[in-house]
Amino acid sequence: MKLGKFMYPAPPENVYATSKKIKFVQDWLIGHAKKLGREVRVLDFGCGNGEEMARFIIGENVEYTGIDIHEPSLDHARTELGNEKAIFLKEVPAGETFDVIIMSEVLEHLDDPVAVLSGLVPRLRSGGIFICSVPNGYGLTEIEKYVDAKLRLYKIFRWFKRKVTGRGHTGRSIMDVPYNYESGHVQFYTRFSLQRVVRQAGLDFKAFQNGSLMGADLSGATIFLFKPLIKLNTGVANFLPFWAAATWHFVLSRQDEV
Repeated sequence: MKLGKFMYPAPPENVYATSKKIKFVQDWLIGHAKKLGREVRVLDFGCGNGEEMARFIIGENVEYTGIDIHEPSLDHARTELGNEKAIFLKEVPAGETFDVIIMSEVLEHLDDPVAVLSGLVPRLRSGGIFICSVPNGYGLTEIEKYVDAKLRLYKIFRWFKRKVTGRGHTGRSIMDVPYNYESGHVQFYTRFSLQRVVRQAGLDFKAFQNGSLMGADLSGATIFLFKPLIKLNTGVANFLPFWAAATWHFVLSRQDEV
């Protein structure tokens, strides 16, 4: 069975390796649909406004449920993406189970990731999988963000650019879309601490992929303005040891089903 068309194809790549992550998720959804031979029930836990993941996985043969605590983001997702087979809620519906649970850039925001993962395991059907992504807590992206937060380099860069070009922001951007800025990173994973969390939740790795070498707001607005460099940033990560990559994409299953 083929999964069918997604609502939108993966977007052009950016400094955050977003397209690489989306394609990783899409490929695993397609593979799981083929394995099941039927429609795939997907829970997108921590879906946010839907612009970074839901938009690209809602489609034919996908029964989608997005969960988030940020009501303005949910309102946006419902308006832009909701349909009879794609719903957005604040809580996981009682008693419902899913073939795939997606947690894209979520685990680093959780005070108790083991408890959350463990609580979701019973919602996973037999043979089901988690598809997740997290930043390397000690990778170049987190280092760049830490330095930028201290020195405000990106803010200075934007001010300088406006002064030089004489132009401010025009048009619609991601900044116009609701986003839960108050929920920052509280976990900074190494591969080994991530592995510990996963195994304590009764899960284990089925697949693991590096996302990019580096990339945050400042480098995205300066170094990685050009497509060849963006491509290099994501491509070179495939050959790096896990500790050198900025982001990780991975698939989990129950320990007795790996």
